[in-house]
Amino acid sequence: MRRAFAAAMLSTSLALPALGQSGDAGQSARERAAETAPGPWQGNWALLRDDPRIRTRGGAATLRLHVIHDPAGPVEVQWVADRGICEDPNAGPCEWVAAHGTGLATAAGPGALAVLLRISADPDDPFLLVLERSGDGRAAARLVSEKGGIAYRLDAERE
Repeated sequence: MRRAFAAAMLSTSLALPALGQSGDAGQSARERAAETAPGPWQGNWALLRDDPRIRTRGGAATLRLHVIHDPAGPVEVQWVADRGICEDPNAGPCEWVAAHGTGLATAAGPGALAVLLRISADPDDPFLLVLERSGDGRAAARLVSEKGGIAYRLDAERE
């Protein structure tokens, strides 16, 4: 009985596209027409630290971002810190490696994106990340602690 039910479900799901159904999750033409395209920062970004002491891409990996950019709403940034976030790139991994969080952009436009990241355990010293688009799928970035003790140049690329 179970096999007959599973076979019926499988044949139904295979037949739907043939019946003119599309993979639009049941949206009407009006709903599809009302959708807006995502903003220019939408997607996944890898940020690499620009430091002459770092010799490998793995050592330069500083942040990974997942940006949700709806032009009609706030820009959400989900982030994870990597080895390049540490002050001394030649020392062992610091406590910031694997730190992660979510924040809303403080400013977002077609050419620039700014967001505060709470990387440090010190709530009074967040990092400000500013990205400026420099080409197709690329951006130049600066990561600066609010107290000014840390400032990195970063290269960002869309993944």
